Amino acid sequence: MACFLNCVRFDVTKTITDKPTSKEGSVAVSSVTCYSWDDVEALTSNFSRLIGSGGYSSIYMARLSSSAKAAIKVHVSSHRLYKIFRLELDILLRLQHPNIVKLLGYFDDSEENGALLLEYLPQGNLQENLHSNSKQVLPWRNRVAIAFQLVQAIEHIHEKCIPQIVHGDIKSSNVLLDKNFNSKLCDFGSAKVGFSSMVQPSAISPRSRHVTMVGSPGYTDPHYLRTGVASKKMDMYGFGVVVLELISGKEAVSAGNGEMLVHVAAPLMHEILDSSIDIAEDSVRGFSDPRMLRDSIDIDEVKTMLGVAALCISSPPSLRPSASQVTETLIQKIPSLSFLGSGKRV
Repeated sequence: MACFLNCVRFDVTKTITDKPTSKEGSVAVSSVTCYSWDDVEALTSNFSRLIGSGGYSSIYMARLSSSAKAAIKVHVSSHRLYKIFRLELDILLRLQHPNIVKLLGYFDDSEENGALLLEYLPQGNLQENLHSNSKQVLPWRNRVAIAFQLVQAIEHIHEKCIPQIVHGDIKSSNVLLDKNFNSKLCDFGSAKVGFSSMVQPSAISPRSRHVTMVGSPGYTDPHYLRTGVASKKMDMYGFGVVVLELISGKEAVSAGNGEMLVHVAAPLMHEILDSSIDIAEDSVRGFSDPRMLRDSIDIDEVKTMLGVAALCISSPPSLRPSASQVTETLIQKIPSLSFLGSGKRV
């Protein structure tokens, strides 16, 4: 893990995308189309096929042509939730990265209603692929590639965007997979924008002690829960939990007993961080997903991934690596990443 001590610097680049100037009809803005509500109804065949839902939105299948599919994320109608929609729209208009879900268009009535037209990812999300009862098991090298692509997306929003962005809700269900099982980060409704490293919690009104917290159970940085201070390090914590999911095949929070994966992994994480002795192969295999073929797992690669996870969920947050440092480590220490150009699942 010594390679984390040498910070890898990247040039900061800026992508400028004009904000929408019209809300009527279908107006193309920097290759992103502004749709009318009639367009949204037509694209979804009057919302005939629901393919996903969350606390603030519903996602429907859309057809751009006889063969081209997309997904439309329709936000619940309210003034408060409109702000979440507007935040996500403004962020996605700025972002262009192969491992971040692509915005194709949107509907915005400037009051309470909004919808995002997004690229359709046919393999669903990572959580489904890891934890469903399907007989198909995600192979090791695809898991490594997904982690690598995810941290590249995080690196982009943390270090290569102006203003910089903290996602705020890194978790396996926010990682979508295309037909070749390449990963794409989605759902920027909890994001924090426009700071160098940290965002202090908003001042609390004397009349209310309520503070809106972001994140999901099992993935949320304990330091953030204690302090309300959002930072890039909270994204790295969530990334560390996703890496533990990829290695173990276990859920971030067990559906059976509610136990958190970080607690299950804690003894092994302490052993990795506290010991200069190489971790025993039996310990590594004991934590790894038993559904993966024994011969398909590279023990050294698993050890590298475990070391990354241990550092990403460590406390205090200042000990955690940056996304660029994790990217550099994975490039240096995991040879199987060389298959990424093949676009295949084995």
